Amino acid sequence: MSLVIVSNRLPISVKKVDGKLTFSPGDGGLASGLGDYTKNKKRGTKWIGWPGLPSDNLSAAERRTIAVRLRQHHCYPVFLTQKQVDDYYNGYSNSVVWPMFHDLPIKTGDNSRTWETYHSVNALFASETLRLSKPGSSVWIHDYHLMLLPRMIRAERPQDQIGFFLHTPFPSAENFTKSKHAASIVTGLLGASLVGFHTSIYAQNFMDSCRDLEIGTSANGQLVLPNRSVQIDVFPIGIDYAKFSAAARQRSVQAYYRKFLHKYDGKKVIVTVDRLDPTKGFVERLEAYQTLLRDNQDLHGKVVMVMLAIPSRSEIDAYKKLRERVEKLVDSINAQFSTAHWRPIEYLYRTMPFDELAALYRRADVAFVAPLRDGMNLVAKEYIASQKKNAGMLVLSKTAGAAEELKDAIQVDPAQPDTLVHGLRNALTMPARELQKRTQAMQEHLQEFTIQKWAESFITTLQQPRIAVPQRTRMLGAKQNKQLLASYHAANRRLIMLDYDGTLTPLVKQPEDAEPTRELRTLLHRLAKNPLNDVLIVSGRDRHTLQKWLGGLPIGLAAEHGALYRRIGGKNWHRLTNADRSWQEIVLGLFDYFADLVPGAHVEQKEWSLTWHYRQAPVYLAQKNLVALHHLLKPIVKKYDLRIKDGNKVLEVHASDISKAKVAQEWLIHDYDFIFCAGDDTTDEDMLGTLPYSAYSVKVGYSQTQARFRVKNVDELLALLRKF
Repeated sequence: MSLVIVSNRLPISVKKVDGKLTFSPGDGGLASGLGDYTKNKKRGTKWIGWPGLPSDNLSAAERRTIAVRLRQHHCYPVFLTQKQVDDYYNGYSNSVVWPMFHDLPIKTGDNSRTWETYHSVNALFASETLRLSKPGSSVWIHDYHLMLLPRMIRAERPQDQIGFFLHTPFPSAENFTKSKHAASIVTGLLGASLVGFHTSIYAQNFMDSCRDLEIGTSANGQLVLPNRSVQIDVFPIGIDYAKFSAAARQRSVQAYYRKFLHKYDGKKVIVTVDRLDPTKGFVERLEAYQTLLRDNQDLHGKVVMVMLAIPSRSEIDAYKKLRERVEKLVDSINAQFSTAHWRPIEYLYRTMPFDELAALYRRADVAFVAPLRDGMNLVAKEYIASQKKNAGMLVLSKTAGAAEELKDAIQVDPAQPDTLVHGLRNALTMPARELQKRTQAMQEHLQEFTIQKWAESFITTLQQPRIAVPQRTRMLGAKQNKQLLASYHAANRRLIMLDYDGTLTPLVKQPEDAEPTRELRTLLHRLAKNPLNDVLIVSGRDRHTLQKWLGGLPIGLAAEHGALYRRIGGKNWHRLTNADRSWQEIVLGLFDYFADLVPGAHVEQKEWSLTWHYRQAPVYLAQKNLVALHHLLKPIVKKYDLRIKDGNKVLEVHASDISKAKVAQEWLIHDYDFIFCAGDDTTDEDMLGTLPYSAYSVKVGYSQTQARFRVKNVDELLALLRKF
C-alpha cells in the first residue's frame, strides 16, 4: 500500500547561497526515522512539505529545479510565500498553537488573519496531497502546523487511511477549550483514522477536550463519531540509537572528544542542548546552577556548564526577548563566580554539527534536561545513547514526555526550583555502581524502542484493517425504546442474552469486586420468573464464579465465552469443546513472565482459557509489552489452533472452537419471536453478530460493533431491563 508523508518541512533543506540553490539533508529525528520509507521505491512513498525558503524570490526555473532535485529523494515541495510563512508558521502555528500546547501565555489580540492563513495553507497542503496520491492511499500527517489537514483530505477521500501524529504535548481540556478555534482544530484532527500522541496524558487530554466540546464519544481508546470511529493511541518516539551509540568510533568524533578532554580536564561537565525556546526552561536551569554554585563552594573550579542554545524562530519577539534574558543571566553568573582559571558557564549560541555534538554528549558527566513542558525531548535520549555504560547521568524534568519512559533518570520539577538544584548535586556525586545500573537500564530501553520501530509501529497500526462502525447502529432513544417495548409485550416467547462485566455491572479494577448487587439479582430473578422469558448470562468468567454469584437464579449460564454452559433450571455444566489443553502450560509461562514485567498486570487461569489482565497497569508499559506478547504467541496459536481475544484491558487465549456465538446457537435453535442481546466488549461481537436481523442487538458503550443499537452505559441498560 502506498504511503504519503506530510509535514511542514521536508527532510531535504533548500537554501539560496550567493544566488545559488543549495540542497542539504535535514538532521531532525523525523527525517532520520522515516528515511527508509522515502528511500524504498517499492513502497511508492512520497514526502510532501515546505522546502524551507519563501517562494517570492524564486523564478519559475528555480521552482522547477527544486521540484526535480527533491523528486530524486521522493520529496515534493509545497511552495509558500513570505506572507504565508509569516502568518501561518510564525503567526498562528508558533505564536498561538505552540504556546497554548505548552501551557504558556498566548499573545493577546485578534488572530483572525493568521488563523485564516493557517486554514488556507492547510488547504494548499491538502490540494497537493490529493494531487500526488491515489484513492486508498495511507497518508501520515505530522504535527501542529497541519491540524486541519486530516478533515480536508477525508472530505475528498472518505476511504483513505489517514494518520496524524502530534510531536508536541496536547494541553489540558481546561486550557485548550478556551481557544475560539478549539472545535475547528479537534474536528480537523478527527478527519484522521488514527491520532497518535507521545504519552497517555496527552491522549487523555485530547479525549477530555472532545468530551467538553461535545464532539464524539470516547470509548476504549476510540473517539466514536456518528458514522465512524477514530483510534486514539500512544506512540512514544525514539531515536536512531545505533547512530549515537556507534558515533564514538568515528574519527571526527574522536578528534572532538580529545579536544573536550583537554579543554575540560579535571572538571565535571554539565551539558544542556536545546533550541532557544521559552518552553525549554533556560532561565530556570541557569538559576538552579547559580544556586548550586552559591551553596556548594567545593564545586568551584571543578564543574562547568556547557549551554548550547540553538537559534530558533529568531524573528518572533518572545524568542528575541528570551535570548537577551538568557545571555544577561549567563554574563551575571560568570561575573559572580569566575576566577582567572575558571569560567562556570560556556554559552554557545549556534548550531553544532553531529560529530561535535556526539563528542560533547560523550564527554559530559551530566545532561541537564529540564523543559517547562515538552512533547518528548530527544536530547535526553541522545545523551544516554551516547554514553559508556559506566558514565553519564541524566537530570530530567518530569514535564518532558521522555520522563514517562526514562524512570532511571533523576527526575525534577521546574515548578520547584529546589528539585533542580538537588538533582544536579545528586547527579554530580552519584556512586559509580548506581550510575552504571541506571544508565544501562535506560540504554537497554532506548536500544529496543528506536525511532525506526516507532515509525513501523504507527504505520502498521494505521494500515491495519478496521471494522467500520455500521451505519445501522443507532442510539436507543425514546422512539426506539417505545418500539422495542411494544415488540417485547407482543411476544409469546422471548430470549434475553446478556454479557456480565461491563454490561450488567460496571468494569472494576479487581475482578472479584464485580459481585452482583442485591438489586441486580432481584432484577434478573424477576425477568427470569416471567414464564415467557428465557434469560441467559454469557460471560468470560469461570463457571465456579458464575455458579457462586448467579447459580441460585432460574437462568441459563455460559462460562469462559461459551466453553461451558448450564441450562435453565439445570445443575450440571456441559462443555462445547473437546480441544487439547496442553498449550496452557506454555502460554501460562509467557503470561507470568510478562505479568512480572508489568506492575499491576496479573494472570487468570481458567479451565479452558488463560487471561492476561492489565487494567491496573501503566498504559504505555502494558501496550509495549502487549506487542511482544502477541509476537511470541503467534507460533503457539498456529500450532495449537488457538484464538487470541483483545478485550477491554485483557488479553485472552483459548481454543478456536470456543465462542459466545457457538453457545448462543444452543438457545437460538428454539422458536423465539423476541430476541434481546446486549454486550459491551469485543469478546461479545461473536454473539451480537450471529443474531438474526430482527433481534434487538445492543452495544453498551461506544466502541465499534455489529449491533443494531447502542446505549451509553450500564445504568441505561439496567433501566431498560427494568421496563421489561
